Amino acid sequence: MRRTKEWWHRLSKPERAQLVYLEGSSSWSYCTGGGSQPDDCPECDGCGQPQLGSGLCSNCSKELQNLIDKADGKKGD
Repeated sequence: MRRTKEWWHRLSKPERAQLVYLEGSSSWSYCTGGGSQPDDCPECDGCGQPQLGSGLCSNCSKELQNLIDKADGKKGD
C-alpha cells in the first residue's frame, strides 16, 4: 500500500518510530558481533538479541509486519 498521510496516521507516534527503526535495521546485510559477543555470533539488527544469521530476528520481523498490517488497515488497534 502507498504510504500516504492517512497510512502513517493509523500508527501512533511510537509505532511510527518503531516502524522506521525496524525497516532501517532490516536493510543491514552484514553480521557484527556485539561488545560481549564473539564476532561469529551475530545479533538481531533490531533488538540486539543473539541469533543465527543476520538481519532481524523472528520477533522483530513479526513486529515489523504487524506495524505494516496495522498501517495498511488490516488490523485494528
